Parts: sequence; structure tokens; C-alpha cells
Amino acid sequence: MPESCCCSAGSVDITGCRMSLYPMSGNFVDIILGSVAKVDTCKVWSSTDHLSTLYRGRQSHVLDCAKALFVHAWKKDTHMTGEFTFSRGCPGDTEADSFLETDDTPRNAAAAAFGDFYTYAKISFYAFGVADYMEHIRSVVEFAEKYGLKPKASHYVTMLEGSANALFAYFDETLAYAQKHLPHYVLEATLSVNSPSVVKK
Repeated sequence: MPESCCCSAGSVDITGCRMSLYPMSGNFVDIILGSVAKVDTCKVWSSTDHLSTLYRGRQSHVLDCAKALFVHAWKKDTHMTGEFTFSRGCPGDTEADSFLETDDTPRNAAAAAFGDFYTYAKISFYAFGVADYMEHIRSVVEFAEKYGLKPKASHYVTMLEGSANALFAYFDETLAYAQKHLPHYVLEATLSVNSPSVVKK
């Protein structure tokens, strides 16, 4: 399977996340590559190409790295968006390009100290292989209330807003729920910080 496939997991417990960062700055190369370099990836399989960065492994470590990548790229006065695709269970996936033989201790937990900045997000959750997929989507959206993320329905997406820490804590619960209840799922998220089109929080 080509590395560019968005699916992640196959028959084993592999979660994947492919992400791209877009800092609106003339210094975008240093921001992106600097953030990539700061992430401790010793507990995931990782690859960065000219379009995106990919992490594959245990769900907790993939999310830990994805959060660190976004948090390390944040700059106080720089508008930036990030695109994230989390996936597990694609029947077309393979067991290659992954790292699962590790414990549960995150390597990038210190990034939380810098994750209190306000973030806007839109998400779309896709539950595959089950007839009651709408019930699972409804459950995922309801989780956002617990984290104070002000979920608001819009066409094709749910809009969220809150701290980066709260958003990634919500993603963690969503992915854990999906891993327990669904054979195949995808969570798409777009995050935005310091946008000139919104009032600063």
C-alpha cells in the first residue's frame, strides 16, 4: 500500500495520523521543521515528506506526537492552521511501517505546559463498518461538551473552540472510544490559531 493512503490499522492495533502545518509567516520553513525536530518520536514510526508528517503506532503515542507537533509550532502572533487525519482499521492497510512494542508513558507530555493557547477547530468523524454509525458520531460530538469546547453543528462539520490542551484531550477520548467500539474510523480535524478573522480570546 502506498504510504500516502489515509487509512491506518488493518488487522493490528495501529493508529495513524497524517498532518500538515501551515504557518502564515515568511519564516514558515523554520517553524515547521523546527517543530518536527522537537517532537520525540522514539515510540512511533514517523515519516516527513514534502506534504505532511505521518506517525503510526499505539494510539496514545500517535496522539502525543501529533499534539506536540502542533504545540511546538505555535507562535504568539502567527496565524497557523493544522490539518490532522487520524485513522485506524482500514482493511487495505498493512502491518508495515509501525511501532507498537512500547509502554504507555508519553514522551512529549511536557508540551502540555505550552498548550493553553486558544484554538478554533472543525472536525468530521467517520464510523465505517457499522449500521448505527450516526449513534457513534453523536456520541463523539457529545464528548466535546465535557471539555468545554462549545460544539456547534455546521454543514458537514462540527465547530469547536477552546485551548489546544482541551482539544487534544477531547481527541484522546474520541479515539479511545472509537478504538473500543468501531472496526474502522477516521477523525478529520482542522485547527486554527491567531486568525485575523476572529476576536482574540
